[in-house]
Amino acid sequence: MKSSRLKMLTVCSLVFLFLLILANIVSVAAVDQAATISIPEDVLFQAITDGLPISIEAQSQYVQGDAIIQSLEKLQVREKSIFLQGVVTGQNVTVNTTIAGKEVAMNLGNVRLPISCELFLRFDGSKKVLFVRPSFPKPESLYTTDPADALLLLLSALGEKEYPVELGSIQPILAKVGTRNIPIALEPVDIQTQKGLLLIKMRPRVSKGS
Repeated sequence: MKSSRLKMLTVCSLVFLFLLILANIVSVAAVDQAATISIPEDVLFQAITDGLPISIEAQSQYVQGDAIIQSLEKLQVREKSIFLQGVVTGQNVTVNTTIAGKEVAMNLGNVRLPISCELFLRFDGSKKVLFVRPSFPKPESLYTTDPADALLLLLSALGEKEYPVELGSIQPILAKVGTRNIPIALEPVDIQTQKGLLLIKMRPRVSKGS
């Protein structure tokens, strides 16, 4: 009698465990709506600051040189853009100019310049690509021998162009159900900005686990 009760208890426990695992798998697989991750601007500021300095590849018809973002002083996430203020240095800055009818390359050396920039974001959901378009202040003239204006001219060559950032799927996370690991890939759906926040919408996709 005791043995049959023990067997019955064991069977009930196994059935309950199976239903629990099944419920977890179904609940995970049924999540098909996009989840939104909100990143505050101060967290974004710290993440960018920790990655500095950053070299910038910039080319201009009139100016050549190496531009490096040295520091970030301010970051604001706005309704339609991300506003940045920081310090950029230029190394081996050379300006192409005309003297007495001849083209001359003038070496202006190194320069340090406080700069502001506004980043406009556009997410292509079908291609899973984030397009970033920077906008810098315009220099007063294309022809200058002032090192700061020359660096600004070099940076402005980056503006008004969209730069693609391919996202694809975010690194999968593992959901452990019993002894099984179920990989959940996070597929980016949209990226937007609102005042003080960067919003990343992602849709989880469940694949076969091990």
